[in-house]
Amino acid sequence: MEPMMLALVVLVVIGAFILGITVSWLAKGYVEDYVENAAYAKAVIHPEMFDTNGNIIHDELLYIRKENDYYTEFDDDED
Repeated sequence: MEPMMLALVVLVVIGAFILGITVSWLAKGYVEDYVENAAYAKAVIHPEMFDTNGNIIHDELLYIRKENDYYTEFDDDED
């Protein structure tokens, strides 16, 4: 029974090793994308976000959102 237990332990260790390599290889892509996006977002700041001294303005932002209203009714004043 001892050789069977040894074989089981070896297979479990090899399986855990392969699983660890696979998970870390998949996670590496997500981490690299996150770091790249975070660096890009930090580097790109609009100039209107700075005051006259070059410091970032921490006020509340005011923004305008255009709503797309599509009207299908047309005026028939040409008749």
